[in-house]
Amino acid sequence: MGTGIVTDFDIIIVGGGAIGATMALEAAALDYRVAMIELRRPDFASSDPERVIALNYGSRCHLQQLGLWEDMAAQGAGLIRHITVVEDNRAQHVEMDAADVHDRPLDALGYVLEMGPMLAPVYRKLAEAGVTVFSQTRLLSLQADDAQVSVSLSINGESAQQMTARLLIGADGTNSQVRRLAGIGVAGWDYNRFGIVASIRCAQAHRETAFECFRKAGPLAFLPLADGRYSIVWAMRPAEASQLLRMDDEAFIAALNRATGAAVLHQTGMVEAASPRACFPLELSLARRYTAQRIVLIGNAAHTVHPVAGQGMNLGLRDVRVLADALRGEPAHRDAGQSIVLQAYAEGRRLDVAAVAGFTESMVDIFGIGLPGAPQLRGLGLGLMQRWPLLRDMLLNHAAGMQQLQEESHG
Repeated sequence: MGTGIVTDFDIIIVGGGAIGATMALEAAALDYRVAMIELRRPDFASSDPERVIALNYGSRCHLQQLGLWEDMAAQGAGLIRHITVVEDNRAQHVEMDAADVHDRPLDALGYVLEMGPMLAPVYRKLAEAGVTVFSQTRLLSLQADDAQVSVSLSINGESAQQMTARLLIGADGTNSQVRRLAGIGVAGWDYNRFGIVASIRCAQAHRETAFECFRKAGPLAFLPLADGRYSIVWAMRPAEASQLLRMDDEAFIAALNRATGAAVLHQTGMVEAASPRACFPLELSLARRYTAQRIVLIGNAAHTVHPVAGQGMNLGLRDVRVLADALRGEPAHRDAGQSIVLQAYAEGRRLDVAAVAGFTESMVDIFGIGLPGAPQLRGLGLGLMQRWPLLRDMLLNHAAGMQQLQEESHG
């Protein structure tokens, strides 16, 4: 590397998305020397369709503690004060409202933010915190031993350069290069479904309500945006997804109105306009291990779950919080990559990841069953959930991320 460039750090983070960048801020706040490696040049522009994330109240509190939330929200945050869960056009449904959370007053159960603009304040904080950011940088290889981990990098397409650290954090997404180079396998499967994403405008204001419409082919989610529109995620079989992508706007809107059904359209009004569409494959991918020698995985590099309950980003931010807790204190500062630090993180994440993966998988399975009598049983279950406060409160607390706040208060 060029003269004067630091090549030895306490922690190197591969992946400069929301999870990697937040982890870098946490580590820098703990006085570690941090480098963050990102394959692409940071882009904070709005996209069309918008690439959005859903954060629950627990994640909002975490980001607030890092001094990020106010600037993120200023970029535009759609509030989810109310959630309606329905199955096709059946009468049974579940309603959840922020006012029904008993633990504390909430302004919302969740928030919908656009990824590009929300990253801008995070990167400003990275500069203030002294994190060294290498963009347009590709990880070529890594090697760990008892003393350190060494990585080979290509920066701006140049020949391989070397960098060392005590700990390497893989935050580089579902197709993680860190995970592959560390020899960590994955368990899971492809759902043989694609998620169609678009931003839509309906005849009526969204009134800060999110809808989860369960259909046999897959769920259809409406997430309220800050400007009054919705962002949708529509799970489809591959052939149907391909057909929807080829449709003109008028045909797509007609198909979406049919799929949404009268029960939801009664509250939203007809879909009147739609942005360009994009799609992505839906899969469950769980790393068989979260750690290797001097290496740890967080975010989608460790676990990619179905978007049915909007838990992916929240799960990743809980990874960040637990790993930051493991990095506190004098033993970790002597050697951030020692085995006891990594095992503390792994043990702190297994149960939560398994619970969220199991919850999302059960939602997909239960509403995908087409056996005789299954719709009636699902309707009964939704009806019981709506009428029994204990069941509904459990789902409500899960949606808002209240368990995370309870764990932090007892930590």
